Amino acid sequence: MKLRKRINKRHIPSLFTLINMFLGFLAILSIVEGYHIRGAYLIIAAGVFDVLDGKLARKLYGGSEFGSELDSLADLVSFCLAPAVLIWMLYARDLHPILGALIAGAPLYFGALRLARYNVGQQTQSRHYYEGLPTTINAVTVVAMVFYYEAQGHSGAAKVVLPIAMALSFLMVSHIRYAKFPNFTFHAGLLNSLKVLFAFALLAALPVFGGRILLPITVLYVLHGLLRWLTRSDAETALPQRDLPEESLSGTFGPSMEKKD
Repeated sequence: MKLRKRINKRHIPSLFTLINMFLGFLAILSIVEGYHIRGAYLIIAAGVFDVLDGKLARKLYGGSEFGSELDSLADLVSFCLAPAVLIWMLYARDLHPILGALIAGAPLYFGALRLARYNVGQQTQSRHYYEGLPTTINAVTVVAMVFYYEAQGHSGAAKVVLPIAMALSFLMVSHIRYAKFPNFTFHAGLLNSLKVLFAFALLAALPVFGGRILLPITVLYVLHGLLRWLTRSDAETALPQRDLPEESLSGTFGPSMEKKD
């Protein structure tokens, strides 16, 4: 009976991963049908479930190689393909079809490279930082630009959004270190608790302020990693590498114990 209960628990993180993928697919459908803002919010919602599935896997001891691969597929849909479709529909359709597809599809192409790189090297990933811009942050930054320019009226927005989207895509496959997200618990120190409270406050304020609050935060996150790389302050100490937990190789279901993005 205990074994059956434990196996059932292992399904829960994978369920959250599938919800992430489902929301990403709904976002794509909404964007294609012309409901761009709804699609953008669905990408944000997918990001919430992307964070939760990893936290649940860690709490329920449900990490596995299967979960890691499933998580990558969900991320490819929600944070690579959906933002690419959003960029195409809003900003790249007036370009030459091939050029537009190359630029708008950059989050998909480079996101796929990032996820593949993680999957073949996950045994040496650090628990202290992400190497390269996470696909989730890339997607949220694109969404933040959409919120901002849609609120302002997006005349001429393509001249700003398209170059930034290309630059963000390159950052995903870079070796620049970005800080990892806080643990969603109030038992990991005062600083972590403050970060969790800030994340909840941001989600609550998003429907009211949109890109006016989300865009500055994502830009600061991106620039912080760049500045640390330019000043070499991210390489001052060689951080220990993580060995993949034994449970994550023996389990059958559930995302990996550490999130790639």
